[in-house]
Amino acid sequence: ELEALRQKMLHVETQMEFVDFGAGSRDLGKNTTRKIKDVARTSLISPLKAKWMFRLLNFLKPTNILEIGTSLGLSALYMQAAALDAQLITLEGNPDSAQVAKRNFSIFPYAKHIEVEVGRFEELLTPALQKLGQVDFIFMDGNHQEIPTLAYFEQIRPFLSEKSVIVLDDIYWSEGMAKAWNTLRNDAQVTVSVDMYYFGILFFRKENKEKEHHILAPSKWKPWVRAW
Repeated sequence: ELEALRQKMLHVETQMEFVDFGAGSRDLGKNTTRKIKDVARTSLISPLKAKWMFRLLNFLKPTNILEIGTSLGLSALYMQAAALDAQLITLEGNPDSAQVAKRNFSIFPYAKHIEVEVGRFEELLTPALQKLGQVDFIFMDGNHQEIPTLAYFEQIRPFLSEKSVIVLDDIYWSEGMAKAWNTLRNDAQVTVSVDMYYFGILFFRKENKEKEHHILAPSKWKPWVRAW
């Protein structure tokens, strides 16, 4: 059903206003209007990533989820489908994208309670975290720039527990994003990190006495890696 929704959005000609506070899309730039089908083509989580995310959340069974970067809502739908009882808050900077996402959520009974907050991430993040309390799972996919990514992590830090997991999307999207990933995986609070090229995963389990870093992607796929 979710992939059928993707296919539907890939053919929607309707124009939407677009306000991009992040790094934008390499394909679309920061245009003020876009067709929904073009946003779907460039911004939606891929089928492969979506299936992987579903399996990860189905295994972790988080009680709450925070997403930074709703887009048209497909990734949130996959996450909620994998963790039906979890409270899910998703943050989106673009009002029109949020409206499309809300319409998509209304199609699926299990997704009707997903909360969508609209505005600048740095302003929305702390109130959303306070609402969730200690957060189990965070998906960061809203601003692929080094400084904002690190700033979001610092806002999230007080709400982390041993069972928290952070997934960062597109960690090699740019040199800045690769630097942010390198900084975060070396953070003292992170005990295990997993580099999957498209995703970076951070764990905070204190049972891991020695810091571990696992690479599950060929180095040839990483154009920004030099001496790390």
